[in-house]
This record gives sequence, structure tokens and C-alpha cells, in this order.
Amino acid sequence: MLVRHRRATLQALSVCALSLLLAAAGVSGERALPTPVPQSLTPYVAVLVWHDVLPAKEVWFDTTTATFEQQLEAIAKGGFHVIALSALRDHFVTGRAIPSKPLVLTFDDNGSGIYRYAYPLLKEYRYPATLFVHTNYVGKTTSKHHNTWDELREMEASGLIEVQSLTANHPPDLTKLSNGDVVHELRLSAFSLEHRLGHKVYALVYPYDVYDPRVEHLAAQSGYTLAFTEDWGDAAASSSLLELHRYSILTRFDQALSDVSAAAR
Repeated sequence: MLVRHRRATLQALSVCALSLLLAAAGVSGERALPTPVPQSLTPYVAVLVWHDVLPAKEVWFDTTTATFEQQLEAIAKGGFHVIALSALRDHFVTGRAIPSKPLVLTFDDNGSGIYRYAYPLLKEYRYPATLFVHTNYVGKTTSKHHNTWDELREMEASGLIEVQSLTANHPPDLTKLSNGDVVHELRLSAFSLEHRLGHKVYALVYPYDVYDPRVEHLAAQSGYTLAFTEDWGDAAASSSLLELHRYSILTRFDQALSDVSAAAR
């Protein structure tokens, strides 16, 4: 009984400390971050993330076109249903039904191989996907070449691809930035996407998978409904809509499919 009391006390202190931290930072911590509505807790949903797709890897987190095609074939043969990110949003926010064995396909960093190699395969399989794009690097070359606005518009015009935010400049650590600088990154990216592509931006990926409660609250206050991490697991079981699980295909593609299949039995 004493242990339980101590645990409850520590939890209360943690919540209080977080509230004080957010208040000191000028972030309203009065409202908890939204969570998936109760009727969306099933089925098990795996959100998958790739980066660039190329005939041969340039960096370790690339995927070869051969491997990518094998993965899409495994999805098709396994009886999975690939749904658009907007369908997942509606499922989590309103409880709108989604098919059994659902998967969501996402890509980070806007590498040019997504347009040249992944997009044609996605069209062949008729699988929707979401690209998370750092808007100040669109059409530019850093360590990689990035797709142009025209290429992003072409992909969106297919009805299969939607583009969402990976901030404006892909900062290495959002948690080290001031409130104003975090909000600038989030709102500038959303403004650029909405201005260039003509649709509402509602989803975010935290660069380098670095975030904290302050950043999550700032994302919510900046108009984002969903935000994604690379902490794998059932997206429906995430602690909030601003901290949604994703499976990295580099190490957990097979596990993602296995987890969804096991939950559907």
C-alpha cells in the first residue's frame, strides 16, 4: 500500500513539474494532449517509415528499389490494407472505421529517389503514401538531392501522395530551440506547404526523432493534429496524437507486418 502511495505521489509530482516547466516556458499545459478516441483503439495500426529509395544505397538508411518492391509485394500478398494518412487521422479523431490489417506508408526527408523510383512502384500497387518534407530544402541539394515543388505537385495530383511537414530547416534538436524558434519552424513549414501545394497541413515528423512535452504542446498549438516519432508499436496505443508510433523499415518491417497480423487473428 505504501509503495502504491509513493508511486502515485511521484506521478503527481511529475505532472506538477511538467506543468510548471510548460508554464515557465510560456506554454499552456492546462489541457492534456489529445489521444486517439476510444473507438479507434482497434484495429492495430502500423505506420511504416522509409527514407530515400534508390537502385543502390548512398547512405545506410536508404532502401534499394529491389528491397522496396519486395516489401510492397509482401504487403500485397499478406492481405494488408494500405490506408491514407488522412484516413488514419479521421479514425483517431472521430472514430471513422478503417479496414482490417491497416498499414500507413510514410517517407521522410524528400529524397529525389522517392519521386524517381518509389512513386512509380506505389502507382503500380495503388498504395497511398505520405511524404514528410523539410520545406526550405525542396529542390535543393544537401548531402542528397531533394524533390522539387513541381515534382511534389505532380505526385499529389495522382491522388495517392500527400505531403506534410518535417519542419522548415530540419533542426537537429527542437528541444534546444526557444519557443519562438520552434513555432517559427513549424508554422513556416506549414505556410510553405499550404501556399505551394494548396491544402491544409495537419501532420508533423520531429527531425531526428528528438522532441519533448514542450515541443509536442507547441506543435499542437501551431495547428498540427498528428505528430510522429520512430518509437515503434501500435499507433492506436500511442500516448497522444502528438507522439504517434512508427516502425522504421530498416530494422522492423517484418515485425510490423507480424504485429498487425497477430493482432488481427
